[in-house]
Amino acid sequence: MAEKIKTSQSKNLKGKFRFVVLNDETFEEKLSLSLTRNNVWVFIGVVAFTLIFLTASALIYTPLKYFIPGFGDYNYRSQILQLQFKTDSLQHEIQGRQAWLENVMNVASGNIDTTRPSANTDSKIDKSKIDLNEVKPEDQELRKQVEEDENFSLSINGHQNSEAVDEVRSMHLMKPVDGYVTEEYDVKKEHFGMDIAAKADAPVKAVLNGKIISDSYTLETGYVMVIQHANNLISFYKHNSRLLKKTGSVIKAGDVIAIVGNTGEMSSGPHLHFELWHDGKSLNPKDYIAF
Repeated sequence: MAEKIKTSQSKNLKGKFRFVVLNDETFEEKLSLSLTRNNVWVFIGVVAFTLIFLTASALIYTPLKYFIPGFGDYNYRSQILQLQFKTDSLQHEIQGRQAWLENVMNVASGNIDTTRPSANTDSKIDKSKIDLNEVKPEDQELRKQVEEDENFSLSINGHQNSEAVDEVRSMHLMKPVDGYVTEEYDVKKEHFGMDIAAKADAPVKAVLNGKIISDSYTLETGYVMVIQHANNLISFYKHNSRLLKKTGSVIKAGDVIAIVGNTGEMSSGPHLHFELWHDGKSLNPKDYIAF
């Protein structure tokens, strides 16, 4: 009995069938296949295996794997942390550049705070008990150094080391405009540059190679051009009638950047107010340029 059942199942698997596709109107035979149940199961198995293989490959070797919950979470966290670190660094860099640009604009507009902090005059301190002779030599030396390098000093005179002075002098700056000096550099009067009287519409030239970092207009100083040079040297050109270059322009020494004018409330005639700054301290242009 069992042998008959096995024989019947074997015949069913090996039994041949014909799959025919006919034209519904003409009954013309378009496709004809000879099939067995065994071949059909093999074909279905091959198709299923192929689909499983393609699906697994797509999940492993394509970004689709990131849509699977729990897969790739560690990589995502690592990338997010790196992006956060980069964002923080860029934010600090932008803040630093913004503060630096604000300082430059304040210098360009003449808004410089030169006040010194008032001394502490607290009456509760018994000055009779103070003995300066007890101050250690190291403390006296530190006080002297602090006084020389105080932050409120705007002049290079007496505060800049000889190496920095030689560094600026080695740049060979050229005269910004043809004319004669009407007002000298004077820190005590808070005049941090030189006034050079010149003919109206005379060309203003860059004193050194550099890059323009500001071209603006202020109520007090009129049209102002600011150029960043090498070695932290910055030059200012104020009271121009108009500016010929834009921020971001790279210029060479001698390039005409503006026209002499009489703009701004602090101007009393056609002239150029010229300033030099090095490492945040003003320079006397006459020490570095032959006028």
